[in-house]
Amino acid sequence: MNKFLKVVVGICFTLTFSMSHADFSAMNKYYTNSSVAPKVKHCKGDQDCNAFYALSKQWKSIPDCFKTSYGSNCDAKAEAKAGNGYSLWKGASFRHTRSSNLAYAAEEVFYRGGSASPADERIFAEGLAVLYFLDAKK
Repeated sequence: MNKFLKVVVGICFTLTFSMSHADFSAMNKYYTNSSVAPKVKHCKGDQDCNAFYALSKQWKSIPDCFKTSYGSNCDAKAEAKAGNGYSLWKGASFRHTRSSNLAYAAEEVFYRGGSASPADERIFAEGLAVLYFLDAKK
């Protein structure tokens, strides 16, 4: 029985690691090459906006708490879950121009200075959380 338990734990660990790796690969693909992101009607042909939207769909894959160049961030995922784009945008600061470009392309569509719908602001919050994570990894 003990050997069986070890095998099950090993399989679970392997599956978890594989899923995390696959999610990071998908995130990185859209982050580095906007042209491969699926087209979204909301974005009206803006490839950076499309990439941001694709990244926003990956928000559940980021850690609950992760290290950034500015210190530990344990709020980004919770704010994304709450759909609080304002909280994540008000102090937005990225190390990489790529992250900033994606965020600004999305702001015009999914936040619009706070006048977007709650559903759009949720997309904005989820995408920003992913950008914070990726920006720290680059």
